[in-house]
Amino acid sequence: MGNGQSSSNSQPVDGRAGYVDPEEQAKRDRQDKQFGEAMNSNGVRVYQQRAADDAKVNAAAAGGGFNMDVDAMRKLQPKWQGIADKLDNMVQAGGQLKVVPPPAQDPASIMQKKAADGHADAYIASLEQQRDYAKGYALKLKDAIAKYEAQDQANTGSLRRQG
Repeated sequence: MGNGQSSSNSQPVDGRAGYVDPEEQAKRDRQDKQFGEAMNSNGVRVYQQRAADDAKVNAAAAGGGFNMDVDAMRKLQPKWQGIADKLDNMVQAGGQLKVVPPPAQDPASIMQKKAADGHADAYIASLEQQRDYAKGYALKLKDAIAKYEAQDQANTGSLRRQG
């Protein structure tokens, strides 16, 4: 080929690394555009399918509702509270990780201690998030049980008054 390019690849014969002639660059740009359009159309289909699936789930949840049996809530509530308590103990124990001194006072040991402290902070933050979720769920179950019992008592009282 007369332009300094070999026919087998886009590397110049004259050894200029990274050079791509305008014709080759235009070809690459066209290929990139075609590939991008194909990927985008596939991506659009995937996201449309996901949206349709989500809409079905949301419609089912909105139409049918979800009722948890009060006996199931009574069984689950102490379990979730127990999980929250265990996670709280783990948070307390995790705080002790930062008390551990570096193995020596050299720069590498100091850097290792800083890295370990960073990991301890991340570990504790994760545990706190999990604990807070479990506590919140246990509290929601407790509230739901209390509301159910109050409603049940109100319904029983109403039936008794009606005779």
